[in-house]
Amino acid sequence: MKRNRNLLASIGLLLATVSLHALTPDEWKYQQSLELDPTGPVKFSLLPATLDLAHADLRDLRIADVDGKETPYLLIKPAAENRQTLAPGSFKAELANSTTILTITTGTDQPLDSVQLETGAGTFLKAVRVEAASDGLHWQTLAEGVPVFRQDGAARTSIPLERRQAAFLRLTIDDARTRPIVITGATLQTATDRPAPTEPLTPRIVSTDEFFGETVVTLDLGAAHLSLAALEFSTAETLFTRNVTLAIRELHDGQISERLLARGTIYRIALDGLAPAAGLTVPVEAVIPGRELIVHIENGDSPPLHLHEIRARRNPVYAVIAPSTPGRLMFLTGNPLASSPHYDLAALSAELNRLPLTSVRIGNVTTNPAFRQAEPLAGLTLEGAALDSTPWRYHRAITLSVPGLQQIELDPPVLASAQADLSDLRLIQAGKQVPYLLEHTSLSRDLVLTPVTTPDSQRPSISRWKITLPHSGLPLTRLALNSSTRLFDRRIQVYETPADGRGETYRHTLAGTAWIRTPDDKPQPLTIALSDRLLTNTLWIETDNGDNPPISLDRVQSFYHVSLIAGQFLAAERHPAGLGAAQTSAPAGNLLAGAHGGVIFWAVLAVVVILLLVVVAKLLPKPIK
Repeated sequence: MKRNRNLLASIGLLLATVSLHALTPDEWKYQQSLELDPTGPVKFSLLPATLDLAHADLRDLRIADVDGKETPYLLIKPAAENRQTLAPGSFKAELANSTTILTITTGTDQPLDSVQLETGAGTFLKAVRVEAASDGLHWQTLAEGVPVFRQDGAARTSIPLERRQAAFLRLTIDDARTRPIVITGATLQTATDRPAPTEPLTPRIVSTDEFFGETVVTLDLGAAHLSLAALEFSTAETLFTRNVTLAIRELHDGQISERLLARGTIYRIALDGLAPAAGLTVPVEAVIPGRELIVHIENGDSPPLHLHEIRARRNPVYAVIAPSTPGRLMFLTGNPLASSPHYDLAALSAELNRLPLTSVRIGNVTTNPAFRQAEPLAGLTLEGAALDSTPWRYHRAITLSVPGLQQIELDPPVLASAQADLSDLRLIQAGKQVPYLLEHTSLSRDLVLTPVTTPDSQRPSISRWKITLPHSGLPLTRLALNSSTRLFDRRIQVYETPADGRGETYRHTLAGTAWIRTPDDKPQPLTIALSDRLLTNTLWIETDNGDNPPISLDRVQSFYHVSLIAGQFLAAERHPAGLGAAQTSAPAGNLLAGAHGGVIFWAVLAVVVILLLVVVAKLLPKPIK
């Protein structure tokens, strides 16, 4: 106790005597009140609102008293300590009585967080009994029925050990219901000496969009610059496994792309005779630069999950100050020209981190009335130059539901009429261009197509189907073919027959692959990647049956990647805007696409050819009468 009092006294004296730079409060745009009851060193957590308006590295954060005198502080970002991944001392796997028994010598006396199994097995669902021993002879059961699985692309092969110390581990995998799987090894994760503290956070679900095989949830975290520890999903679904990917949007070379932050699996499964097991948390452990987080949930062929709520845990940022008297202080943030303060307190970080948290009262963020610095972007309008829309063949009206930043998903008519790289796409309002950003996503929309059997009289062994698309030139990426035939082995060809410059048709091959199905196979669609962009609105699919009966083709799904027009500020909430029907003229104030110039080119070429013919005719000698 005496040592702690001496430490606090020393810390308070050092904090109170640190030399400070002059502070000019009118250079900070935002302020936030801070009221303290105790004196001496005080440790408290910064609110998300403070982190949101400060610079990402908090270099513009200042604390001042009522007289404007700067108060020194130390920032602490606590993290987990001393976590390691270890190879076990030995690993042995054996089969016995409808079980697989794994015996592991840990080779460490450190508390263990988990054991990760290594397997190349495909689809499986197993229950595991976990036991520990200090001598390899006297076993103590730690857990029963722990699930490990790999299903529909989702996997969980990590078994929690909850900070247990064990010289030996025995994992007994139940193989009574399904055949054994091969376990090739294991790794151990040690428990941290000091887990990182977390605080609750409730993000707002901005939107939930269903794409083919995938649900995309956009979350507003409520503040930027948060260190996110984990997301927790709430759903009433009773049996499911899903892979989850977390990403943020970033701007690169004038286009928006997604950057992967974390991957994980959520599940709720039931094993025969055992209580359901669930894992609904995805670790993140990343700093989110903006307010927006994109959550991709892979559904595969399963229906989308109905999510009640998504909760989060964030890693706090602690501030330590030592006011000489209790009272009111003020946070100052929002000075992009400020440099990081130097209070020479880093040497005390270990000691200050051990201080208990103190209750303080932090007010709402308000604009600093003394702020005088001019906004560097004040008066900037997002308006481009005037545009003559005559060369564009197509236009679409845009319907805005609310003012502010807009997001437009480009539909098949726009994608079909525009250039492949969308370089001819323009947005105009009142005759002037509107700047925009393009976001090319990995998401897919599907179009269900109807194949029509079209026999070829010249080739009776060929099965051929014709598919008419809603638009020519669609940028389809792949097809999914569905057949009810149970047994076949065929080579599938996908092609179209566009016309060349002379008006003669030719075969433009888009894909070719084998399709094999046995009676034991579960009927699955054949997915074919298309190698090129379509030139027409008609697809042909054919296969040679040889002497075998023809196969059926019941349904065809086609897919195209989703492209979005987005605003310039990634952190702002975007509102969906609708596209009107396609038209062939192009008045001002609409979305324009498809300025190919093909008609003009051929018209000019025809005029040139006629003029050349006239010139050649004049140069030829006249016939002798």
